[in-house]
Amino acid sequence: MKRLQRCMRIIGVLMLCIFAFTTCWFAWTVQNQSSRWIATSYNTRLTAARETARAGDIYDRTGVILATTDEEGNRIYNDDKRTRRAVSQTVGDTLSMSGTGVESFHAATLLGLSGESVFDTLFNANPSNQGNSLRLTIHAELSRYIHKQFPDGYDGAVSLINYKTGEILAMVSMPYYDPEELVNRSQAAEASGSGYLNRNTQGQYTPGSVFKIVTLASALEYLPGVEERTFECNGEWAYEGGSVTCAGGAVHGTMTLEEAFAESCNIVFAKLAYELGAQRLLSTAEAFGFNDVFQFQDLIVYDSSIDTQMPTVGDLAWTGVGQGKTLVTPLHMALIAASVANDGVMPSPKLIAEVITPSGSTVLRTQDPPYGRVMYSSTAATIARYMYTTVEEGTATRAQISGYRVCGKTGSAQISNDSDVQTNAWFAGFVYDDAHPYAIAIVVEEGGSGSRRAAELAQKVLEKAIELGV
Repeated sequence: MKRLQRCMRIIGVLMLCIFAFTTCWFAWTVQNQSSRWIATSYNTRLTAARETARAGDIYDRTGVILATTDEEGNRIYNDDKRTRRAVSQTVGDTLSMSGTGVESFHAATLLGLSGESVFDTLFNANPSNQGNSLRLTIHAELSRYIHKQFPDGYDGAVSLINYKTGEILAMVSMPYYDPEELVNRSQAAEASGSGYLNRNTQGQYTPGSVFKIVTLASALEYLPGVEERTFECNGEWAYEGGSVTCAGGAVHGTMTLEEAFAESCNIVFAKLAYELGAQRLLSTAEAFGFNDVFQFQDLIVYDSSIDTQMPTVGDLAWTGVGQGKTLVTPLHMALIAASVANDGVMPSPKLIAEVITPSGSTVLRTQDPPYGRVMYSSTAATIARYMYTTVEEGTATRAQISGYRVCGKTGSAQISNDSDVQTNAWFAGFVYDDAHPYAIAIVVEEGGSGSRRAAELAQKVLEKAIELGV
């Protein structure tokens, strides 16, 4: 009998522990994921709230109105057509056609659904008539400029962030849509859905040579003395079942590691990946956030991925140069560039600068902590030096800005579409300047070499950001 009672007590304690754990997990999940749940189209309370509550305003970082509600309850967006198109996917719309925009993801705050507790946030059926306003971190004038400068006839994305704080300063996606032209959901659904996609956070692209930043980090941390070695490039490296070649049939000859990075030599980085092996390269990539499930509180960022197996020499070699099965979003690529500038610490992206109540007071918000240290500070310093050489002497010279230390890496990612092969142009980099801590990532779909359109656009965007002092 005593043994039975003892077993019952143990079971009871275990049940209490399980209950306590489940309760804590549920409360944490509600607190951190409520924006995702509330924004879903299945939430009938959200639909009802839009009909009864006056949504708060949305401002850019300087106070420019991006969205407001008139006296009749109609949602109105910035009166400058180019500005509202430039921020369309970031701001979103009340029909949730751009489902990851602020209008949807932060609907609870804008409509006054957020209560004193996490349970009020989810289940409050009687919100106040006036919602809260939001000031975003993006800069409207800079976004407008990027929209105007983006190469005509091309799709793609530009992510610009503060590499110290993670604040998103601009996030422009092409093609765009115009929220003022959305009369109703049925009309919107008939339009091309491509413009509703925020390519910065939802576009999962093959990175091409910008991924060599990650491969370089892995080599520096796992291969002692790799900086002092020299490498040979004869234009092709053959392995069983295939070969790796350099772009345009280039033959680079004898090079240092820094020169191989600056000239974006595929042969050297394919061989480095092979020398590292799948597990070490994978470990480095996962430290940078690949294969993670991002759960940032300010916005939805789709996951970036890398092959966890890389079973053949070819898989490993091509992964090392940014091809293979690797996929990354432009915003994540900007965060990777930011980690180089930020001494090896990757920030978490921030889109909400402040929440303003109907009475005009500011709500205290808990910010996401930095994503974490992704490499040693010494590794970041070496990569930054190599990226500076790339802009000064290598493939990214078009990104130079007089008087500023611009560091960058170009990429030309080949994409197979049926029997056709297209090349996406990439640039990832930053301005090494405490007063202008800007990190950037750009992808121009079918834009050819990254040393052209992407690097040229990066130069214009960074120069404009410096001019505006965002």
